[in-house]
Amino acid sequence: MTTHHGWQACRACHAPGFDVRVEGDWHLRANPAYWGTSAPKTLVLGFSKGATQIAAAQHGSFDGVAFAGAMRPRLAAVLHELGIDLGGQTIDDALTAESHHMGAASLVRCGLSVMEKAKLVSSGTIMPRAMRSSLPLEAMKTCVARHLDPLPDSVERVVLLGTTDAYVKGVKALMRQQLNDFQDLNDVAFRAQGRTWVFASHPSPANGTFQAWIYGDAATEPGRKKQLALQALGHKAPAQHLPTPPCLAPPLIQPSTPPVPISPTKAPNDDRFARAFHLVRHDGRVIVPVRMRDRDTGNVAFRVAKMGNTKDGQREIYDEVELLRLCESGQCQVRAQPLDKSTPASFVRPLLNHRIVKTPAH
Repeated sequence: MTTHHGWQACRACHAPGFDVRVEGDWHLRANPAYWGTSAPKTLVLGFSKGATQIAAAQHGSFDGVAFAGAMRPRLAAVLHELGIDLGGQTIDDALTAESHHMGAASLVRCGLSVMEKAKLVSSGTIMPRAMRSSLPLEAMKTCVARHLDPLPDSVERVVLLGTTDAYVKGVKALMRQQLNDFQDLNDVAFRAQGRTWVFASHPSPANGTFQAWIYGDAATEPGRKKQLALQALGHKAPAQHLPTPPCLAPPLIQPSTPPVPISPTKAPNDDRFARAFHLVRHDGRVIVPVRMRDRDTGNVAFRVAKMGNTKDGQREIYDEVELLRLCESGQCQVRAQPLDKSTPASFVRPLLNHRIVKTPAH
């Protein structure tokens, strides 16, 4: 494995003199890199550089490229929830050559993107799609052989970012082929090279299940996957969500008013519903903001709009704290629905015809 902090010279997937390889709708840009200490205890692997990281690579310093933008505090929260120590460093420091315990790279070291509707994209459904496409699979096999086999002796665990079923299944199948001692542990974990590898929630702001994974309620699918990851890492007792220290995560991630825990028998089966708060109409009817899938982009997010015409100024909100702030401002309406889905999701006006209750709905 190449573990020096900086850009890497590997061009194994590219013809001599070419930095971009195109096959069908897939584009592979030669910009392999590694961040952090050369002797990491924890190795964090994203899938591939997205548009934000590629832009940072073109216009900023190397240290700021990995998980650029809003992903860094969210990544810190993921690691905190898994009980992973950064050696007293901030996430920014942990992604420099002065890192104490962490290393970070991508499963596909180069920048991978795919053509969708005449536009190159590097997010959304790219990860599960890559699991059944020849160029990404070839690149992953090459990267595993060159950069992950063998791992440095210092590595104690590997965190793979992404928990969609198709991605997990595809990566496990790849590792089973590539690593002789592969041993499946549970739905989101396996052992290989004598280490535990776990899949954890991707820190992308476009990840609609991030908050549910952070809360870790086993009655939800993201929460169940978090619990399985914790068990694989040796956390024997049922894990409870702990407040994330301010040094790791700003209020964008951790609600300022933590939600009251829901018992499994009362928790909604659909993790699309907000859990930090709900709305109560004057007649007592309870509705809950709900994440909706955009048919064009595939993004799953809460929907808010300016007061008045709901077609004007619609926004996608991925974080419940930001959603609560907008609802409390009295300037936005939000798409909400009863937990039993007895009526379709529709825009309602918090404060004008509903009151906000800062607990999960039952």
